[in-house]
Amino acid sequence: MNYEIDHQKLSEQIILTAKKASVTAGLYIFLVFILVFCLYCLGIISLVGSPKELMNFSNPQFVEKILVDKATEFMILNTLLSICMHYLLGGVYGIIKEVNEKSYAGLGSAFKTVFSVRGLKVLNVIIVVQLIGTAISFLLQWSGFALVGLGISFLLQFLTYFVIPAIYIDGCSVLKSIRFSIQTVNQKPGFLMFFIATTYFLSLTGLFFFGIGIILTLPLNYIVAYSLYIHINEQIKS
Repeated sequence: MNYEIDHQKLSEQIILTAKKASVTAGLYIFLVFILVFCLYCLGIISLVGSPKELMNFSNPQFVEKILVDKATEFMILNTLLSICMHYLLGGVYGIIKEVNEKSYAGLGSAFKTVFSVRGLKVLNVIIVVQLIGTAISFLLQWSGFALVGLGISFLLQFLTYFVIPAIYIDGCSVLKSIRFSIQTVNQKPGFLMFFIATTYFLSLTGLFFFGIGIILTLPLNYIVAYSLYIHINEQIKS
């Protein structure tokens, strides 16, 4: 598998896609954040017993005690909500794909993408990657190697970077998309790591604008992943 990155062509594709998809994608991401936040609040309430107990979270001693007493429950809650959020955010690829095909996309294209056969494939991948990453991190943290576990989790996410785009864009099988992602990343690991890290940094700059700006900058992660996949896949197919 050989490919080259045409930086100018890739940049033009990213900018063009961002102009057409950022607003709709940002709105969809905002709705996902609200939904996940509500689910998280319900999960916290179920763990502490009642909504009134939420007032005690202003007490550091109460927070420390409940985090110790219900450490496993909080870990399960965080894992489930992380899976849910990653799964729902994958709908951004549906928006990006539709704007590139029809020049316009509504929120419906995101929901159609998520609640589809391809969406179920993506959900399976997210569950497996999340559970493996969480299990490795937990075991290494328990053994006193927390940083090693964090590094392995990052590596796992990096190697599977193109899995979700491959499924949503071309309908690849889970195994084929994983194989494609690992081979693609291994071809140019240094460049892709730098490029992806820069993208994540730029997308997080929205946090500096009272946190609200991230709704407009976070879609950049999905736009870059989509554009990179298309750019690389076109060369491989030709």
